[in-house]
Amino acid sequence: MSLEATYAEALYEAAAENGALDAVTTEVREFAEAVAASDDLRRLLADPNIDTPAKKRVVLGLTEGASPFFGNFLQLLIDRGRIEAFPAIAEAFDDRVDRAENRLEVEAVTAIPLPADLRERIVDQIRAKTGADVELTETVDPDIIGGLVLRVGASVVDGSVRHRLEGLRATLRSAPVDAVAVES
Repeated sequence: MSLEATYAEALYEAAAENGALDAVTTEVREFAEAVAASDDLRRLLADPNIDTPAKKRVVLGLTEGASPFFGNFLQLLIDRGRIEAFPAIAEAFDDRVDRAENRLEVEAVTAIPLPADLRERIVDQIRAKTGADVELTETVDPDIIGGLVLRVGASVVDGSVRHRLEGLRATLRSAPVDAVAVES
């Protein structure tokens, strides 16, 4: 388990045991969005020249009114010099919540927007195979030429035309050439 996943699991367990999971989930997402939206905040949190008490004051001000679990968690990350890892921890926490709620986030990458009936069939097939509630997001990328790329967490199923062409190209490059056939 990665360091980020370990911290995320600890926060999840503490929040769940104390009935604060919904609040903490919201707070994690909101703070992650704030960090992502602010270059200044990211620089401040990552800067080793800014002392720990100053970072703690800033984070305390930003999380005023947050649940004690979340506020204490951020203070702990600062104390341990891990606050710059918060975005990855937040992502791992979100994944942990999804697993607990039997929810699966899937990204479908296609060359053109998916028709509604195909989108529904994809969701139904993934739901049938996993038993999870599927949240499908779509991305249009004309570079894949055609077909479909599905991303589920770290897993990727690439059924794109571009991928097939790359595979064919690699096969052709590695195929032995018969010198006799070439001379004929």
